[in-house]
Amino acid sequence: MIADAEEWADDWESIREGYFLGEPDESLLQCVEQLRVARAAVPQDPDATAFFTYGLVLMHGHAASEADPQVADVTVEALLAAASDPALVGRACGHETHPCDESDVDEQLESFGTLLSSLAGGSEYTWDDLDGKGRESEEESRWRCPRNVAGFARWAAAAIR
Repeated sequence: MIADAEEWADDWESIREGYFLGEPDESLLQCVEQLRVARAAVPQDPDATAFFTYGLVLMHGHAASEADPQVADVTVEALLAAASDPALVGRACGHETHPCDESDVDEQLESFGTLLSSLAGGSEYTWDDLDGKGRESEEESRWRCPRNVAGFARWAAAAIR
């Protein structure tokens, strides 16, 4: 379980939507730091790593267009480090596709509230709530898949640059 997960996710969504009342750059930097801590933990908690990686992905629009350039650079570095983390990249997977492979990323970002809540634990949502397309129920493993996390991280880093 991730402490203050709901508060983190609410803040990130408000930054994405452009109505955050706090300092968005500070929130980006806090998320970068939490991702660094999650990646350095032994043993590494893949849900915490995914949670904070997806948080940066969710805030990519602010980082790309409104953040201080140094904050944007730090965000890109953190995303690329997460995308190349051997704990993510080196694991085999049997999925034919991942959500990061979908062409409409904006549509995928609409699901991140449910995704973040599910990763944090104690959610009212189920993993099947992420799939509105009637696919067979393997959404949890597809979204949690390290290759999906890395794919979204690479996409967001490229979008910020």
